Amino acid sequence: MSMHLSNLPELGLEVARLRRDQGLSQRELGKLSGLAQSTLARLETGQLSEFGSRKLLRLLEVLGAGLSVTPLRGSGASFTLDDALAERRAQVEFEAQHPLTQRARG
Repeated sequence: MSMHLSNLPELGLEVARLRRDQGLSQRELGKLSGLAQSTLARLETGQLSEFGSRKLLRLLEVLGAGLSVTPLRGSGASFTLDDALAERRAQVEFEAQHPLTQRARG
């Protein structure tokens, strides 16, 4: 099954789903993938601002998932301010629908 994930919080939710589907705890997945349980918890709850590609690829490998890259816009199209605003609106909407993915604000 192919999914379009457009940001790190969505990726984290998908990682959590895959982990649960396989009956793994965060600790177990951490041991298998070489990541700290706390890092996985922050990824799954949208509290990470970055996640390295090597870590991601290893994590997906352990979960039996892959990564594919597909163009989102027509060939030759440039990224515009309207595109950036649309992405930001989508992010805000996602965070409103998934409050656990929002970072603690202090």
